[in-house]
Amino acid sequence: MQTLLETFLTLTSFDSPSFEEQDIALYLEHELLKAGLSTEYDAVGNLYAYLPGTGKNVLLNAHMDTVELARKAKVVIEDGIIRTDGTTALGADDKAAVAAILTTLHTIKEQNLPHPSLVVLFTTCEEQGLLGAKKLDLDKLKGVEYAFTFDASLPVGLAVTAAPFYDKIEAVFKGKGAHAGFKPESGISAIQMGCDAVSAMKLLRIDEETTANVGSFLAPGEKNIVCDEATLVFEARSLNNKKLAAQTSLMKAALVQAAKKSGGEVEIHHEHLYAGYHHRLDSEVISVFKAACNKLALPYREAPTLGGSDANILNERGIPALVCSIGYEEAHTKAEYIPVAELEKLAALILELATL
Repeated sequence: MQTLLETFLTLTSFDSPSFEEQDIALYLEHELLKAGLSTEYDAVGNLYAYLPGTGKNVLLNAHMDTVELARKAKVVIEDGIIRTDGTTALGADDKAAVAAILTTLHTIKEQNLPHPSLVVLFTTCEEQGLLGAKKLDLDKLKGVEYAFTFDASLPVGLAVTAAPFYDKIEAVFKGKGAHAGFKPESGISAIQMGCDAVSAMKLLRIDEETTANVGSFLAPGEKNIVCDEATLVFEARSLNNKKLAAQTSLMKAALVQAAKKSGGEVEIHHEHLYAGYHHRLDSEVISVFKAACNKLALPYREAPTLGGSDANILNERGIPALVCSIGYEEAHTKAEYIPVAELEKLAALILELATL
């Protein structure tokens, strides 16, 4: 059996950006089978594994994909910190969780530890808006009573008590091209319409529960031509669905007004990507997590998040799923890192949760 650290380093050696999880999935399936689990895939490549036990039916969840920036990661370990050489992200989001889950399962087999019935779910394309989780085969999760999704930053011991509702808006402004030197007044600038719309919006931190952002503004063209088309992509998220609806409505109104002001047009595509959730603090999944932290003397905390995860989909589909911090920091950046000590705490916590 590999050590926890060896398992994590093996996982980081696989390039597994979204839509390219096939190789790491095969490796994980091999390890799951070695640990005595049976395995299945669904139509989008999500990997399910089963270890029958006694008592509760508990789901352990993490995602297999990373952001593109974690491709070709060169790992460096210094002073107890795991990071890269600074040219890529690390991929501890979410390979630290995957490594800890594998280590737990091998430990259960080798030490013949009693455990509840365990279901493992490794998803695809989480980083692309929970695409794998959205295509879950619920028949493969029958009987699951609650779930732990290991996918949040900060030191181990944090229970994420709420997560946001999330909307995406794509706006395509259509203007009228014209020569920027000879007859600019006959043109309608799509770039100007986009700028007017963004300027009229309240973005970034809206309040303690709500954020909004313009993520991209694409308007390719020549400098001497009045741009006739621009595409902007926005997001809005909130722990309060009514606040989200109000924010999204204001953003769409600003888009329409900007087009009207310049005499152009705008096509708006609005998609509600996933629902938020709030856990009762006396819920079973939180009680179990808190008991495990206390038994291991981990610093138990509770907090909401404005980040989404597979747990959004699991909760929406009727499976109470708690997101748990796994110890990494600076995810999705070249500065991403995880202390070895946090990785070890995570493995100890998952083992405790899997054998309660």
